[in-house]
Amino acid sequence: MSKINIAWEKIFTELEVINTINNNGYLYLTADKIKEIGKYEPRLMTKFDSSESRPSILKENHISIFSVTNGTYILFKDELKKTYYSFPEYKESPLIHTSKIDLNTFDTFPSGVFTTESQTIDFAYISDILSTFTGKKDLYLTLRGRTRSGKFSFKLPSNDHIVNVEGVQIELDAGFESNDSIYILEAKIGKRDNFHIRQLYYPYLEWSKRSKKKIVPIFFTYSNGLFYLSEIIFNDVFGDLEIKRTSCYILNESPKAKINLKKMLEVFKIESEGEPFPQANDLDKIIDLANNIEHGVNTKNKISDFFDFDERQGDYYANALLYLDFIKKEGKNFILTELGKHFTKQQSRNERTRVLFGQLLKKPSFRELIKLLVERNFNLSSLSKNEIAFIIEKNTSLGGTTPMRRASTVNNWLQWLLKNSEL
Repeated sequence: MSKINIAWEKIFTELEVINTINNNGYLYLTADKIKEIGKYEPRLMTKFDSSESRPSILKENHISIFSVTNGTYILFKDELKKTYYSFPEYKESPLIHTSKIDLNTFDTFPSGVFTTESQTIDFAYISDILSTFTGKKDLYLTLRGRTRSGKFSFKLPSNDHIVNVEGVQIELDAGFESNDSIYILEAKIGKRDNFHIRQLYYPYLEWSKRSKKKIVPIFFTYSNGLFYLSEIIFNDVFGDLEIKRTSCYILNESPKAKINLKKMLEVFKIESEGEPFPQANDLDKIIDLANNIEHGVNTKNKISDFFDFDERQGDYYANALLYLDFIKKEGKNFILTELGKHFTKQQSRNERTRVLFGQLLKKPSFRELIKLLVERNFNLSSLSKNEIAFIIEKNTSLGGTTPMRRASTVNNWLQWLLKNSEL
């Protein structure tokens, strides 16, 4: 159990939090009290940007936390799960976007890989991705960073209690203004399955009070060369939001890498299976992690913080890179291997796909499964989980029910290869 989990257990016990919330529907808690009992800075104890990153006691009791003043928080029961919005799976092919500006003329932008949200937003702005998505030619960056809110209010989802907010810190990754609209952006490196609505809800309420222009919240993620933008509509009821539209763009290249599988099977010779066998499902996130290892995301805790999920998942994603031979462990830190450095230096998504494909062909399990897919005309649905589990068990030391559980991860990786490759 993490230190933050233990700290919240102490707070719940000493203040009888569950009884109070069950009786009243909510509990106000000061930052001083959080620090006094939990022994950690309140900002570390209260910032849970994804559902997975919450302490266990909050998750198990469906309790959410919001800041309401500079130094005061409200805890309340949210059994309808309105605090975190879960994104539907994006299944459409990325749109190929061609920048009007020759991006190669810039020496101050990295090519193909971004490690900060601001950098990614600026690149999307200069390359006209933002203009294309919003439909506005005249967009101006007018907001960025931290500010203090004015006054606004909202009603809790579980009762009629009105929460009055004033003077809380609002952090905005970017705000762009046109002649009739203000676009407020929350940006992330790496795809997110869900997000805490506060990240856009508070800026939306704040600027709806300050401006007569239309306020348009946008959740923006960059993952392995793909730019995802989702326009969000907030309604009057807490947590009652909808995605008006989502678009995914790839810049100046095809969504699929051309793979000469026959040649690659000759070039990439089979090696040992390697350990530990992967159980991280999202290859794009794994690639995002590889690209950020040398930028300080190099421990299990830092990985979980980076992606807003729990430490167990952070371990899964690091282990996936270990399996691929892209990183190694030195003490408590992960560092890139020479192969990992070669991989992260690739300038395009398609080049990274080819390197990854070749690396998987070295692994006995994946090589055998890819050959099976060739025989079956790349029909992944023809490959059962039982077959995948059998091949895993044959090539690894895994036994019992574990190969069947790992089969889900392998299926996701094979699906990713087929989706991103022209074979």
